[in-house]
Amino acid sequence: MPAKASRQVLADQVQLHLQLGERVRLGRMYGCEGDMLNDRNLSLSLGTLSEGKVRRLVLDLSVGPRPSGVYPIVTMLWTYLDVIKQKMVLQPSRTIPLQFSNSTALIKRNADPRVEKALKLLQNPMIVEQARQEMQRGKLAEGEAIITRRADEMLLYAARLEDADYLKEAEALYRLSNLYLDTYRKFRSRIAKRQGLKTYSDASH
Repeated sequence: MPAKASRQVLADQVQLHLQLGERVRLGRMYGCEGDMLNDRNLSLSLGTLSEGKVRRLVLDLSVGPRPSGVYPIVTMLWTYLDVIKQKMVLQPSRTIPLQFSNSTALIKRNADPRVEKALKLLQNPMIVEQARQEMQRGKLAEGEAIITRRADEMLLYAARLEDADYLKEAEALYRLSNLYLDTYRKFRSRIAKRQGLKTYSDASH
């Protein structure tokens, strides 16, 4: 079979520079790592971007209550190395506003499904790491349950929304749960055998 063509790298050293609006606080970051330069400015390092590849990230921002009106929440600026032209590129900055209102009808509005989906998918590595730590402590059942519950949730979203991405994620989590469980069971078995041999050796002396 012919080898698949590799995706062409278009940009390297991709960074997203953010300036938070007044009284805006950053909570957690999903899908990226960043450095807080001060209380309002941070830089996110995104590595490389390839042709046809989508990169998603979600930022948890706390804005607090405000009077009705439109307020700037975050101003962002992209910088990257154009691999083809071999020069740094500075994109124009863009400010994202948020409208505040006293209307109670807004409470019933649903979240943007694109953001909700990206957040759920980006949370999975953290949940898997939590499960891995439980298994590493010897709590295999607890670790397996954490991953399985998340896989079940992804499967439910896949069926409800008819979304192939959720289905793919569910299948990957089920496989990962079995892999982790098998790996840590073998690890514990080897440890038990070593301890048994050591006990036997000490008793022989």
